[in-house]
Amino acid sequence: MGALRFHLTSPDIANRHNELRKAYLTGLDRTPGRLSVELRQGIMSCHRETNESGRLFVPWPVEGHGTPYVGTPTLAERARPYDLAVELARGKLNEVRNQLADWRQMGLRTTPELEGFLAESHRAFIKAVTTGSSPEETFAAAQASLASSWNAGNVLIESYTSQVLQTRLQSTPKLPTALACALEGDPKLQPWSTDLVTAVNTAQIACNWRTISPNEGQFRWDEFDAQLAWAKRNHLNVQAGPLIEFRPNALPHWIWLWEGDFDTLLGLVTDFVRQATLRFRGKIPLWHLVHRPACTDFLGLTEEEQIRITARAIQVARQTDPSAQFTIGVERPWAEWLGSSPFQLGPLHLTDYLVRADLGLAGLAIEIAPGYSTPGSHLRDLFDFSKVLDLYALLNLPLHIWMTFPSSVAHDPQADPSVRVEEWQWPAPPSEASQAAWASRWLSLAVAKPFVRSVTWLQTTDALPHLYPNGGLYRHNQSAKPVLSWIKQFRREILV
Repeated sequence: MGALRFHLTSPDIANRHNELRKAYLTGLDRTPGRLSVELRQGIMSCHRETNESGRLFVPWPVEGHGTPYVGTPTLAERARPYDLAVELARGKLNEVRNQLADWRQMGLRTTPELEGFLAESHRAFIKAVTTGSSPEETFAAAQASLASSWNAGNVLIESYTSQVLQTRLQSTPKLPTALACALEGDPKLQPWSTDLVTAVNTAQIACNWRTISPNEGQFRWDEFDAQLAWAKRNHLNVQAGPLIEFRPNALPHWIWLWEGDFDTLLGLVTDFVRQATLRFRGKIPLWHLVHRPACTDFLGLTEEEQIRITARAIQVARQTDPSAQFTIGVERPWAEWLGSSPFQLGPLHLTDYLVRADLGLAGLAIEIAPGYSTPGSHLRDLFDFSKVLDLYALLNLPLHIWMTFPSSVAHDPQADPSVRVEEWQWPAPPSEASQAAWASRWLSLAVAKPFVRSVTWLQTTDALPHLYPNGGLYRHNQSAKPVLSWIKQFRREILV
């Protein structure tokens, strides 16, 4: 067993023990491994099963940017503890400089603002590593370097997004990326049905198993039919799913009678997938088939059993509707949960495993919900979002990005009660203005990536039952939030 040790010099370190225990380490394959964190007398000891070098990621306060995950550079074990604040500053500065060098070789034009932030970060970092006699000064300088690097990373990604979009639009008047919204209920009965058509070019039809099959062996397709008819009537492209979602509130109540019975559950999943794809054969060009497989203990199924169910669902769907395309979806793509999970693969390696099995996967959906509790992701920055998209692009599959951001921390009676907005992660309590600001940057970056096939906003309205609190495009009173105005303009100017 190996260990990496770090000095903790933060003045409020006693209040951050719970956050530090969420740390994880990654190796060369970028997958978090099992980690045990011990905090004692100002030293953070990270115990793991190997003694290979790796990168530590930990929730850490960044001035003006909340408490996102921050990573060190690759570190080797040594007797003398590292200074955690200094190594986090070094890691972020290295990341930004390396990415800038790569993109400059590809022709990226930089801005004076970016150069200024990098210069500030360099000066502060030099001070941090040369002020050895005063831990307080070292910590303050490291934090200043980290904040400047964070600002530089955001400016770098915004420059990249703008220039890539400009380049792509030089060869085509509009981009073909699908911009979708996940529908809820019967759209024709909702006050937003006419307005939403001006914001998206694609409809994602809901296939909640609980809604479709409230009783075993019985299927109600009326809501699905209504959404499909509404999309066709408004000349929207169509995608549907997820059919099978490994989340308690997405499954019918009666299925828990078979908890732990793999063979019966496999048969039930197979039957539902066959019924859905057969009924709508030729009508749905893209099915998001299985979402969140092998992410957590669920229905008493092991990791291997969840993977087998996923593979079987893909096989059955392809046999039933050979003309359609089928994807699977993953949550928490950084896989920080693997550090304390008995599961081994994680979303990246799970998808790679299924691709190598030659099942005919046509894409991968990645769910991004920053600043929420599980199944949302811990807060990250635009720079980390760009890097994780590039990482999953190595699978050579088209990516489908599902995203939402909170517009408030207020109680949301229609949201899943097990999910909450993690206010402590955010630089300020989320608001409708911050929702629009985050969405504009993250959605634009996703569309700029040529390998991203579609971007879907996960929730239409806060007025109907949904997963993430205050994540809809419309308020509880069904009036539009500011984010919708930006989406409309973006779709009009950029997308087919």
